[in-house]
Amino acid sequence: MPLRAIKESDLETILKWRNSDAVRLNMFSQATITFERHRAWFFQMQQDTSSVWWLYECGSGKASGVVYFTDVDMDSGICFWGFYVAPDSKKGIGSEMGREALNRAFAELGTRKVYGDVLEFNERSQRFHEKLGFEREGCMREHHKLDNAYYDVIRYGLLKSEWNGNGS
Repeated sequence: MPLRAIKESDLETILKWRNSDAVRLNMFSQATITFERHRAWFFQMQQDTSSVWWLYECGSGKASGVVYFTDVDMDSGICFWGFYVAPDSKKGIGSEMGREALNRAFAELGTRKVYGDVLEFNERSQRFHEKLGFEREGCMREHHKLDNAYYDVIRYGLLKSEWNGNGS
């Protein structure tokens, strides 16, 4: 299965991706993360029953990305999602990972809606969400502060009833 739970042995690889400019500069938190802080996050995440974090391994078995579902609310059937791919991953890995993750979220997590937030300047992520069938649900104006500037945050949502399983 291309998605599996993150293991402690994955932490160095994931941290390298997360601290790369290609990933970090599109995140809501853009600070460089130390290994100690990253490891503490991992152990805290292991205890959080309202979240699922997966490592994506492409067909060759190479680790290629991280996808997560947080704030999983079984009563309302909604959850937040986020993701990033390895900076050196081949073109199309993000779409493969996104489709697989959404299929599993709707089938295994019992969700009826997945939503995500995108910073206004991250046009690539906006196109990614739209390609997978997400609808733009709104814009929170000047909602997030980075480097003494405020940026809009765009909310995307996808209902299980809208998901066709392949994101096209």
